Amino acid sequence: MTTTLLPADRILTPRRIQILVLAANGHTNLQIAQKLHIGEESVKSHFQVIKRHLGARDRTHAIAIALVRGLIHPHQIDLLPPKEPQ
Repeated sequence: MTTTLLPADRILTPRRIQILVLAANGHTNLQIAQKLHIGEESVKSHFQVIKRHLGARDRTHAIAIALVRGLIHPHQIDLLPPKEPQ
């Protein structure tokens, strides 16, 4: 009998968690790539794996799942005050 892993059973690497935290802080793929000194295509590849492992539809869904599952935490997200209207 083979065991099928469900999205909740899959483990994300520390690097993929780091990418999720940066994305949760509003960074684009290019900004994440620059911060981590990797290529933008590598960031995109990491997100494909992250979405597959979490069973997410898109990066926003992946961030939400990671927050709910405790893979990333609210204190890791910088919530900037809203900008004053001009």
